[in-house]
Amino acid sequence: MKTRSIAAVAVAILAVVAIVLTVLGYYGTQHRGPVPAATATSSAPPIPVQSGSTQAYYEQTITWGACASGTFGSFQGVDSSDASEYQCAFLKAPLDWAQPDGNQISLALAVHRSGSKNAPALFINPGGPGGAVVSALPYYASQGLGESVVNAYDIIALDPRGVGDSTPVFCLSDDEKDKRNAGEDGANDTGDESPQSAIEAAQEDSRTLAAGCKERSGSLFEHIDTVSAARDFDMVRAVLGQDTLNLLGYSYGTFLGATYAGLFPERVGRFVLDGALDPSLSVNEVAALQMRGLDASLQQWISDCATQASCPMGRSRDEGIETVRSFLDSLQDKPLRTSNPDRPLTENLAVTAMTGAMYNTQWWPQLTQAFASAWRSGDGSAMLAIADTLNSRNEDGTYEDNSSDAINAINNLDYAPEGTSEQWAAEVDSLRKDLRILGKYVGYPSAALEAWPTRHAPRSRITAQGAAPIVVIGTTHDPATPYSMAQGLSGQLASGVLVSVEGWNHTAYRRGANPCVVRAVEDYLVKGTVPSDGLMCQ
Repeated sequence: MKTRSIAAVAVAILAVVAIVLTVLGYYGTQHRGPVPAATATSSAPPIPVQSGSTQAYYEQTITWGACASGTFGSFQGVDSSDASEYQCAFLKAPLDWAQPDGNQISLALAVHRSGSKNAPALFINPGGPGGAVVSALPYYASQGLGESVVNAYDIIALDPRGVGDSTPVFCLSDDEKDKRNAGEDGANDTGDESPQSAIEAAQEDSRTLAAGCKERSGSLFEHIDTVSAARDFDMVRAVLGQDTLNLLGYSYGTFLGATYAGLFPERVGRFVLDGALDPSLSVNEVAALQMRGLDASLQQWISDCATQASCPMGRSRDEGIETVRSFLDSLQDKPLRTSNPDRPLTENLAVTAMTGAMYNTQWWPQLTQAFASAWRSGDGSAMLAIADTLNSRNEDGTYEDNSSDAINAINNLDYAPEGTSEQWAAEVDSLRKDLRILGKYVGYPSAALEAWPTRHAPRSRITAQGAAPIVVIGTTHDPATPYSMAQGLSGQLASGVLVSVEGWNHTAYRRGANPCVVRAVEDYLVKGTVPSDGLMCQ
């Protein structure tokens, strides 16, 4: 069974959103505004645009309506009785901001009303890229944000272009996603092939994926880059009547926020960027850092487990590492049975479950139990369930959203290939020697980018000179956006303020409710009190 390597840029930040949003509930609050007369839909005709001008987009009139049935997915308690508290709308944006009089797309947004007249807007972005936020708004309004923030702001959920309820990008069928997630599509290498063979496989996989995007989404997949999304956010800001943009961005959302700040520094309001990506790093550097972060977190999970007599990996870090490696190796040629005879646990699915569970230390016990069931009892059902949750796969074989399509398409626009095949091979060889668990899964991200048929945006430092203070949060052992990235982003932003949090989670605000970081974030968002640069939260 051939296992597809982890493209660390695309292993993703979405894993966090996928699990968090399926286990949290919702509580109702008082009604906060007038009840809309109709349900919001995306069926409005294109708006008339003067040749070469973006003015018409900025001067759109927003019509808030009731959110359509199913907008909030699995959140219990959100129904028509909440129509005055949650409202939805659609706006138009140009497919290509460089050609504003060309084709148009729809942008979906939702609001949770604060209850205060003329309350400022706070935009939320959960990361990804590809993380839908409209469907997750009840989570943020009920549990993901502090009460003081929810009462101070109208919380705005805007699905970025290509994502969620905005005009979505699609690249693969559900069956193709199943094969790709299981590693049955023959893409990339297991560490046994020659570098040239691995590079060619990565490039062929990239071309196949791009062809699927073009077939299913037309030219949309060429125009869902982060710069275009940032321009969308600025347009929505203006339509909402906001002089500045307030933003709480997580993970990839920090790159979206930094990109916005670089384009429109004078329009930056209160920005909090949690789990930061460094925009100056190449795709090779980001991939290497993420692989190192995930490998270190897996080793820490093993060490934590080893303190318990019942640990299925063993009684020491070294023993546990060997156990995990043996387990993964055993799946390469012989996937493990599960409760579904048609879907065994493959090596690729097991790696997905293990790396995805590293995003939050609260998930480690669940992973340990699933690993014990697989290793000791030969039953991969629990690990398959974790992988399916991370991949947004429903029990009936459908996929809950287009997040996997979007993350690939957006990243392939946002990064440019760097280096030569010889340099890639050398970097892979060095990284494989350093990673004790994930070494065999290191891939060739620049090779894949080189074969992707659209333009690529070069990475560069973002200073955002003239912007209001931008609070950047970094967790010291973040597995997906390692701490050095937060240091890098806060250091290059002219108004960057770094808040550090000791821990192993991906992102920090309301993740374990560290009172120090909660206070720093909420005092800034609500009171405008800028935290001390260099604040360390233990």
